[in-house]
Amino acid sequence: KQKKLGPQSLRGSKAKAKPDYGPIVQKDKHGRKCFDEMLANEKTFCGEWAVFYHSYSAAALMYEVQAAVAACLFRFKSDYATLPRLLWKPFNDIPDAKAMLKEFPSWPDRDHNPRFRAVGLCGTSSLLAHDSEAPPKSVFLMGYSVGPLTGILERLLAACGVPKKQVNGLAKKMIKLAEKYGLDARGHGGKMCKSGRAGHMLQIFLRRELIDKYVYPSFPFGVPDHKRNPLGGYLSRGGQKSGQVRITVNPDVFLRASCARMFVYSADPTFHANRCKFQTKLRELLDAILDSDKSRAKAAKGIFGGKLPSWWSSEDQTDASKMSKKRYLMPDFS
Repeated sequence: KQKKLGPQSLRGSKAKAKPDYGPIVQKDKHGRKCFDEMLANEKTFCGEWAVFYHSYSAAALMYEVQAAVAACLFRFKSDYATLPRLLWKPFNDIPDAKAMLKEFPSWPDRDHNPRFRAVGLCGTSSLLAHDSEAPPKSVFLMGYSVGPLTGILERLLAACGVPKKQVNGLAKKMIKLAEKYGLDARGHGGKMCKSGRAGHMLQIFLRRELIDKYVYPSFPFGVPDHKRNPLGGYLSRGGQKSGQVRITVNPDVFLRASCARMFVYSADPTFHANRCKFQTKLRELLDAILDSDKSRAKAAKGIFGGKLPSWWSSEDQTDASKMSKKRYLMPDFS
């Protein structure tokens, strides 16, 4: 049934023949190519998976570093996507959408609250809809960012066990590496990319049976949208899809390719083409903190917030994280 209904972003519209990418993306060759690929991915995964889109800019380097760390420690497929959240501890209190909704009324600043930002992502349920805040086809090229990021990269490195005296030096090396490969690093005190296009789009596919556990429909600022509840049912039906969502990006789920499949698209053509090379070089920099069983265990202990789970192993998982694109694009590779 879902395959017959087709890609989520094209449902209930005349867009199937000629999708409307909007004037900004439509005029840009690289932008059109990225949107074509995202819709092709939707066609591939629309059977058992729903899709969400997260636009970002300033947080890009942070997401890239977390992906590189996760590739080494957890077999995360960092060649294909960034990782928005890595630290486990905040998810002890807010592991899923139900817990987030329970806490939400106590947040006067709504989804700007630090508790939300530690576990949650803002997103949309369509690549093409005219949503009220940060619609993908309006923000893709320049990106979207809310709130300061001062010191956040350094705090992540410290949490991963980098000695205090080395934190700033390693962060500066990462910023320089970002600049070399064309990643806009202004969010961390670095330089603007040459194109000035700081935008990135994270395409997030989630198994349909997991939607209502980790995602809820929302209005701007994360206010719950009860008319689209349950979200899983809304997304499984025909008709045009639109509206925002808030996602509890629990790494226990989003690190698993069997549960969540993600793809990243960068508006800067240079960085988009060089991203895999950048990830390789980034992992080389991370050898300073992940080059032994002892150092990897120390990093993992910081990520888990203290105690290591029984299932975790200290071996370098980087090689095991590698997967061919053909296999990664298989909806079911179990």
